[in-house]
Amino acid sequence: MDESDKPFGAIAARIIWHRKLEGLEQKEYAEKAGLTRSQLSNWETGTSRVSIDGAIKLRHTYGLSLDFIYEGIADTLPMTLRSAWMGRPEVKASK
Repeated sequence: MDESDKPFGAIAARIIWHRKLEGLEQKEYAEKAGLTRSQLSNWETGTSRVSIDGAIKLRHTYGLSLDFIYEGIADTLPMTLRSAWMGRPEVKASK
């Protein structure tokens, strides 16, 4: 099953990408942002959408913009994250 088969697969892929970029396990990544591991796990499966409150916690903790989390718009990321995201071979220019 690829990300397009999941209702929120694209969002899940962006969160997983960032967590791995940070070098953190789910539990560490979630706790640092004030989330539970189960919340993060549900988002990373692509079957549950990130709540607004959860997205705001990710923004405050990691600098991920809501435009990036929900829509994949990389232009709204801090430059270091934008460069890392755009440097991925499978990523196309943002919308």
